[in-house]
Amino acid sequence: MYLMSEGSLPLLGTLRLRSFPGVARRALGRIFGRRKKKPAPDLALISRASSTIGEYAREHATLFERAQRLREKADRLERAGIPSETAANRAERARMDLATGLLALRASFASSAGGSAGEQAFDREVERLYPTLGVPGN
Repeated sequence: MYLMSEGSLPLLGTLRLRSFPGVARRALGRIFGRRKKKPAPDLALISRASSTIGEYAREHATLFERAQRLREKADRLERAGIPSETAANRAERARMDLATGLLALRASFASSAGGSAGEQAFDREVERLYPTLGVPGN
């Protein structure tokens, strides 16, 4: 009986994927890390998105503060072992109010900034600036 050691097995990274049919080659390429490079973000567009979101946040600071305050209260009650459905519902409504306003701003920004590229830049900045609010993103 012949036993193979682990060292004698070919490494997956060294396999040539050319011998596989097209569909299998693409699937294996995705699994083992061959991914298409994402295009570099347009820094000017991201900067415009950031300033647009910042201006909106200054104008609607009460919405942001309310959403954050209610989320913190709901989380605090849950950690204390007394989850409150009312507090969670209020926090979700505040988050939805904020998300609705940001979605309208996103549509406006995208129409003036080149469609899907504007949407992507806007989404990236919202996720970067407000990661804990769970507002619109990809």
